[in-house]
Amino acid sequence: MAAVAAIRFATPGEREALGDLHRRSSLVWEEDRANLEAHPEVFGIPAEATSGQRVRVAVDEEGAVLGFSVVADAGEGVCELEDLFVEPAIMRGGVGTALVEDVATRHAAAGFREIVVTAAPRTFAFYESVGFTVGEPVATRFGPAARLRRRLG
Repeated sequence: MAAVAAIRFATPGEREALGDLHRRSSLVWEEDRANLEAHPEVFGIPAEATSGQRVRVAVDEEGAVLGFSVVADAGEGVCELEDLFVEPAIMRGGVGTALVEDVATRHAAAGFREIVVTAAPRTFAFYESVGFTVGEPVATRFGPAARLRRRLG
């Protein structure tokens, strides 16, 4: 399994590769494939996310991208984890955890008090393992989900 050697900001030139990783990672969920493939516009990273330094990538010792996170300022001391994707072949190997901890550390240092994420029920165990609590249910374009929260600091 590949180990995370560093987490750094994504570059604008990585947008296409990150979009491809987003697609590969999303399509591991067989029950979502038809719906996702019918809406290819959901895959990818907006240019303003990379230029605004909202995208962080986990890389191995050779510099290969293992996964990425996208975070936005949700206001009132809250940041929102908009995306968290890991290469399918190395899922459950610690990359997602490293990316979440990177978000927590960086945003706590910047004065944020909470991280929120909207997640599908199948991902609750992961998010709970990294300190989130399941909150209110929300409807999304692709089915039921919930708003999860993690206090910082």
